[in-house]
Amino acid sequence: MKSSIRLKVRNMLNTKNNRKIAAGVLIKCRETNKVLLLLRNDKAYEPNTWSMVSGGIESGEEVLEGLKREVKEEISIDPNIIEYEFVGITYSKSKNLDFHYYKGFTNTEFIPKLDYENLDWGWFDKDNLPENLYPNLEGKIDKI
Repeated sequence: MKSSIRLKVRNMLNTKNNRKIAAGVLIKCRETNKVLLLLRNDKAYEPNTWSMVSGGIESGEEVLEGLKREVKEEISIDPNIIEYEFVGITYSKSKNLDFHYYKGFTNTEFIPKLDYENLDWGWFDKDNLPENLYPNLEGKIDKI
């Protein structure tokens, strides 16, 4: 309960021209060429879909700083083991949201420890992806 209230407050406070701001990183392991995907437990958007690490950016945070905080919160790893590459920003009119998308690279696969926002995780080859991917994620995986 506390966490859902915290998320709602964070989303209300962090606006740019009344838009919410979020960021996500699609993490790829250089050694294995696999991407890390998380099975979302998020009831508000796309529940039970496989997605990248992502979340809302808090008021006053720089986007990359907030994304690193989300990495630490969601998968309990040191976010600095990832090399971040900014890709772009998309706007979702239905969610009134600016989403900052990053590619992330790590040298070896790691074992994440999930928080309440995710049900499962896996390192996946782009030719053997799980079903029920978050909308438009397959295209991003093809380009990383």
